Amino acid sequence: MFANLSAFNLAAVGLYLLVSFTAAAGLFGALRFRQAGWHARAWLLIMILFAALAALRGLGLEDFWQDALRNMMRADGAYQDRRAFQRPLAAGVIAVTSLVAFLWAYRGFRSVRGRRNVAVMVAAASAFVMIALVALRLISLHPVDALLYGPFKLNWIIDIGTSLVVLGAALTYLRVVIQRP
Repeated sequence: MFANLSAFNLAAVGLYLLVSFTAAAGLFGALRFRQAGWHARAWLLIMILFAALAALRGLGLEDFWQDALRNMMRADGAYQDRRAFQRPLAAGVIAVTSLVAFLWAYRGFRSVRGRRNVAVMVAAASAFVMIALVALRLISLHPVDALLYGPFKLNWIIDIGTSLVVLGAALTYLRVVIQRP
């Protein structure tokens, strides 16, 4: 399972598992200290997402799916025309991500009060960014790949950054919930 992984991939699996573990702690904290129901649901989904990301990276499934899609397109003779559907798909992911981020920020943070609620919202928003990143990596449109894997390594920055934001939000949530008056 982990034998063919680079040190970076192993570190990513470890980070995803650590984030999944802290999200599980957030879930148990929400249940134990009788927080709002949406807190527990959000932490549960975040926990599942990061466990799935660890499995995807650890088993090499993301690369396997990319290769399988390429081979399927080559077998169908559609590989040369792949950009015809990759462009609208990538544009759709970027548009939906931007729209959801805007609505989340506008509606969510205007109506959400309290450090617990903000921590959960920040963690959920970061998890959504991670989902969008994985979707863009799977689409594998060359101009987007050039940005993600180019000299600035935006893929690493977004991947590690969102993971650390979720980790920090979970730890903040636990601290606030445990210390509440």
